[in-house]
Amino acid sequence: MGGQHPPRLWRRWQEWAGERGLETLPAAPAHVAAFLAARELAGLGLAALRQDAAAIAAAHRLAGQDNPCESPVVTLALRGMARAHAWREARQASPLTAEAVLAIRAHLRGAPRRSSRAARDMAMCSVMSDAGLRRSEAAALLWADIASEPDGSGRVAVRRSKTDQEGEGATVAITPAAMQDLEQLRSLVRPQPEHRVFGCSDRTVARRIAALAEVAELGPVYSGHSGRVGMAMRMTRTGALAAVVMRQGRWETEKMVARYTRNEAAGEALKYL
Repeated sequence: MGGQHPPRLWRRWQEWAGERGLETLPAAPAHVAAFLAARELAGLGLAALRQDAAAIAAAHRLAGQDNPCESPVVTLALRGMARAHAWREARQASPLTAEAVLAIRAHLRGAPRRSSRAARDMAMCSVMSDAGLRRSEAAALLWADIASEPDGSGRVAVRRSKTDQEGEGATVAITPAAMQDLEQLRSLVRPQPEHRVFGCSDRTVARRIAALAEVAELGPVYSGHSGRVGMAMRMTRTGALAAVVMRQGRWETEKMVARYTRNEAAGEALKYL
């Protein structure tokens, strides 16, 4: 963080600790873990929780104090929150399938013809559904990360993801329809290569997916994870090998593919009943 901690994030910790008569600097690891747990209960996502911890860590480094966030108490708490967050999203997210994307497309056809917001929403849905992007990956996507192919399809460079902390990156394919949606958006916003494609935070990505699903009458429980679930289900339904689905979703094992497609797998029994 360039040697500084964001004042807004540090003030949140100061206010929370001050209300409870706790020392803010140096902070006890157990108190930091309790603060993060309280923030999670208030509805914060994993990225925001990590930012809070980073701000506390930076303040301690600047003051020459031991970093409480390096304590096993805090690291284990954050690890548990990450597992719970992944489990909730995987369990609850409705899939952004091809049919769901078509329903959203039909709804957005009624938007003003040159609405950049409608174009952004449509491109967001189709790209996330094709590429299986996490909401953080969608929020971080740059125009420079997108390349077109002669057949009209596209390639998306995912520079870093939850399972790629070394930043090696991956390249995934998107359909010609998704590329057309991106070109429509590009023609309206006229971006530079270094600009973010969707121009919003990961939490906004999740909110937009949920809102679009609601107005398109798709039902509840759509989220920033719906694209990944939808991609896995689409590819499984059309007979893709697990290895191909894993590569598109940047999964290291078949475990998550099996979790997302368990209903499809159960349905195979109907062929023999």
